[in-house]
Amino acid sequence: DKSVGWNWKSGVYNVPTGGASKLILHFNMNIGSCPAVQFCVNYKNGGISYRSARDDFGFELDWTEFYTTTRKPSAGDVGALPVRGGVINGNLGIGTPNILGGSSIVLGDNDTGLKQNGDGLLDIYANGVQVFRFQNDTLESKKSINVTGRLTPTDYGNFDSRYVQDFRLGSYESGQAWMGPGFSDTPGYVLTAATNGNGDEIIDGLGRRPMQKLIGNQWYNVTSV
Repeated sequence: DKSVGWNWKSGVYNVPTGGASKLILHFNMNIGSCPAVQFCVNYKNGGISYRSARDDFGFELDWTEFYTTTRKPSAGDVGALPVRGGVINGNLGIGTPNILGGSSIVLGDNDTGLKQNGDGLLDIYANGVQVFRFQNDTLESKKSINVTGRLTPTDYGNFDSRYVQDFRLGSYESGQAWMGPGFSDTPGYVLTAATNGNGDEIIDGLGRRPMQKLIGNQWYNVTSV
């Protein structure tokens, strides 16, 4: 809009604009680095813009609009994220600069936070040291884990073969003690019965069972030292 020249006399001008008009307030000092300035006002609070001249070059740039309470800027206008979300190109620091770099977020400490280190790889850093990694099929701790509560796994397959899950006494075996061999010392067995069929002072038979432990899905007889 060059309808009002930069070197015109100061004044208020009505400029037609295709079925309507706008008001241009023109101020011309004709001196200095900014010899003239104009304000363009639209009807019904439809916006206000300004432009300024430089030396005797006139208006080198087009109108610049003022943001107001009724004409607020968009997130894109001011380089902000929209309320509905958006994309941040680069890292993010909350309360501090970010030195983790890449696609990362630090929280209160410039080298403590989350960082994406590849496709499907999300790492946690503390003081610049990687301490944990999330993958789509694995959670990997780089440091010791201290647990104050209870751990309740649903799959024991990776450690059942190393730990004793249960104890039991196995099948019963009997042997003659009176006028018989009885039992010799057999690793893993314990006596569970002594019988006296005729009521005299001498036992007639012995009973024993093997002591067994469950590891994985297999029962084993215990051994002796």
